Amino acid sequence: MNGRVGSLAEWRLLVTIDVLPDEPQAMNLYQTIPSTVLNNAGLNCHAVFDIAALTPEVRELLTVRCPQAASYRQLILIGHGGTAFWQALQATGRALKRNETGHPVDEFTVETVQQFLQTEYAGIAYEIVYPGSYTVSLQELGKLAGWHHPSPFMVGINATFGSWFAYRAVVLANTDLPATKTVQTESPCTSCSEKPCISNCPAHALDDGQFNLITCVSYRQQTDSLCKNTCIARTSCPVASEHKYSEAQINYHYGRSMTVIDGLKVV
Repeated sequence: MNGRVGSLAEWRLLVTIDVLPDEPQAMNLYQTIPSTVLNNAGLNCHAVFDIAALTPEVRELLTVRCPQAASYRQLILIGHGGTAFWQALQATGRALKRNETGHPVDEFTVETVQQFLQTEYAGIAYEIVYPGSYTVSLQELGKLAGWHHPSPFMVGINATFGSWFAYRAVVLANTDLPATKTVQTESPCTSCSEKPCISNCPAHALDDGQFNLITCVSYRQQTDSLCKNTCIARTSCPVASEHKYSEAQINYHYGRSMTVIDGLKVV
């Protein structure tokens, strides 16, 4: 098939034929919702929180940022790990360019999550608050889920996917899904003695053990920067390197961030 796939249904047929294996893929540690719609789209990380069971501090912060959360029973955090999401996104035929004004990753995510809820939980009230205008703290939710450990290069990391995962959606819903327990794992950075992310960073933005944002941004703005469309510190990390994004995906995400950085004046 050539060109953009006309509908989500057409994409599902295409991706089932051309991308997905004949046998179902093994569930990963964070893949807790047995949804064909989500998993076929590479959205293979899920955490379900009963809102009433959240600590008072977390619940208060949530309702301050998303007042409508008080009207829902559950919060669902959805993400992806590895390369399957990018493969599914490419199969839709969307244009993926660093200087585009649209948000094809978010659009694809929202379409998929809507399809998941409308087909597998028809009639259930829900609201997608991320992607959106609400300032939900994704990393804090990731810590609650047990997906996120801090890394020297300021991207979350875990032993299953390394740094090659991302938060894609936060949903408030009146579902009755089993609440997921926090995944208890040790940070892979703890046992990493060589720390190539620090030594290989061409900007030396990690040299003192703390990430220096100004140093990083200033280096990326240089004409001869090696990190205009990538992060060498991140790609140097050996954890779960089998899940590393393709060069095209890395260049896309860092290229988009570079369009923002190009407009900054660093003092």
